[in-house]
Amino acid sequence: MTAILGLLIFAVGTGIVLVAVAVGDIQWETRSQLTRCTTCGEHHHRHANHR
Repeated sequence: MTAILGLLIFAVGTGIVLVAVAVGDIQWETRSQLTRCTTCGEHHHRHANHR
């Protein structure tokens, strides 16, 4: 019984870690996308200079 409980705890812990990694990856990809500029409508990096 304790072996099954240990495996269940291990599986739940592994699942939580995988979800945390996936959420972190999605957040990183969202932050690193080029956003559409409100001044000219083109895609620039976040702090692009407009002249």
